Amino acid sequence: MDTSKDFRLMLTEKGLKELERVMNAVKVQRRRDLIKKIKEMENDLQIVKWSYLDLNEILNFESFIKLVDTAKELREILSKAEKDFNWKVADYWLEYIEKLPELMKRGEISKSYEAIRFFSGVITNRKSIDGLWFCNVDCGFKINVVTNSEKFKPNDYVVIAYLPPKEFSGHISEGMFVDAKVGKKGELGLGEIRTIADKLGEVEAILIEILK
Repeated sequence: MDTSKDFRLMLTEKGLKELERVMNAVKVQRRRDLIKKIKEMENDLQIVKWSYLDLNEILNFESFIKLVDTAKELREILSKAEKDFNWKVADYWLEYIEKLPELMKRGEISKSYEAIRFFSGVITNRKSIDGLWFCNVDCGFKINVVTNSEKFKPNDYVVIAYLPPKEFSGHISEGMFVDAKVGKKGELGLGEIRTIADKLGEVEAILIEILK
């Protein structure tokens, strides 16, 4: 397996750089110690990225396990921090790394959008904010999405690409709506993601931009 070009590990690499950046703004104690741990995670990731191990070997590889465990540890520490936008960005990337074992179990992938998570749910509420729509979505858990499209309305089933958070007029969007429907609440499997591949061009463009 060419781990050096795996989209999941490439996203993790970008995520760790974002973590290091936003950690300077997150309101948390022992910030210097946390940044030191992030640098250690970067070292562990480089070992994994250039290992060229197969899937099962990666999941049992010491550096990979350490990377995931440190993400869990930091996420627990940050759970006590003030939950502003910088915290949300940090939590997103730590959660991404925490979920890496599940993402890696998808096997070899060829598209960047196959490296992220997607959720399906029902819009429970929406309100207008400066020409945009702030939507609350029930996916079995609550997630908020800001959109410029009027077509996404309460009681509609929607699919959400779980992307790094963005802030609009003080409201945090936790993903992006995809113009597709999967009639359930919860996370989509890789097979379900591939059935809506023709709707994921914009998601792929965003991910390629992140990876630049």
